Amino acid sequence: MGHIILKMRAGNILTTVYSGRSESIESFDPEWLSSSRPDFTVETMDLFIKNGTWRVLGNWEPPIEPHIPVYKTQFEFNGPFFEQYIDGSIGGQLTDDDASRLRKQKSYSPALVEKAVRALQGLEPWLPIFDEMRSDDAV
Repeated sequence: MGHIILKMRAGNILTTVYSGRSESIESFDPEWLSSSRPDFTVETMDLFIKNGTWRVLGNWEPPIEPHIPVYKTQFEFNGPFFEQYIDGSIGGQLTDDDASRLRKQKSYSPALVEKAVRALQGLEPWLPIFDEMRSDDAV
């Protein structure tokens, strides 16, 4: 599986997972990502990078800006929803229609992300939580 990791704030990363494979780590060519759609886009902790479970294969500048999800948040019970960005900053108030399409920000453990990748490859059973981890533009 190919991973693109965007470090967004200390300890947390936005991880985008693509379903392509390479024969070996040495033969990995990130250019094929230019024409691929991500399967998962999730916020997780950088633990698996720090401990070496997920190897950093290098840096790649995508030809177009990657899709960074926008979430919704509330400040009071039954109050209006506002835009919330991956870095925690808050945007404008959302209409009810826009709020119904957005999710609340959620972070997943690296182990769960790993299980989702394995399930995508058919190596583990698909769990319902993986559906909410899918990228908005996943096939």
